[in-house]
Amino acid sequence: MIEVRNISKTFRSGRGVVNAINRVSITIRAGSIAAVMGKSGSGKSTLLNCVGGIDLPEKGEIHCFGTPVHRLSAKSLSRFQRRHLGFVFQRGNLLSYLTVAQNIGLPLALNGIGGKVRQARIEALLEAIDLLSAAGALPHELSGGETQRVSVARAIAHRPKLLLADEPTSNLDTATGDRIVQLMVGLAAQTGCTILMATHDRDLARFTEKIIELKDGKRTADS
Repeated sequence: MIEVRNISKTFRSGRGVVNAINRVSITIRAGSIAAVMGKSGSGKSTLLNCVGGIDLPEKGEIHCFGTPVHRLSAKSLSRFQRRHLGFVFQRGNLLSYLTVAQNIGLPLALNGIGGKVRQARIEALLEAIDLLSAAGALPHELSGGETQRVSVARAIAHRPKLLLADEPTSNLDTATGDRIVQLMVGLAAQTGCTILMATHDRDLARFTEKIIELKDGKRTADS
């Protein structure tokens, strides 16, 4: 279970202090799919970053599967992220100097999974995302949709407990975006992974079990 209790996060800018997240609490059941929705600037990405330990809240608590993420040391947080979290970013964020297969295999290598096990898992994921023929391609040779498919495969390769997806379809056409989310949901379901997705696309609501609405850093409603 993911439990976010009364967290707040501020940033300083040229316009002063920005309340990115203001006293937000959420609970997400393990193995479920939830979406954080709201307009640009509503605090969606900040909330995901706090849950994933990329940002730390100034107030409140975050517990992921019993682990108090907000209290972890830098070393313990890095270990927790590496083992238990998967990230899908808006633009894929693939490493430009690694091939498709190497990008997918990176989290496996970081978790000490090597040899035949790693190779078999990479090949299975390449087949699942229909990119076996692109195993040796570099990221700049991929289309936007292909990049996101590789990003999803990389995020799920080490079988994390929680998959965080920040606007994974915002740069894609509707059909491609739907395919990416279906792929993400399908791969996660095979391992019982929990999904928390930030999006402004209400058409994606049909893939989720819970929608958390944010406006100006505050939670407004669930559906």
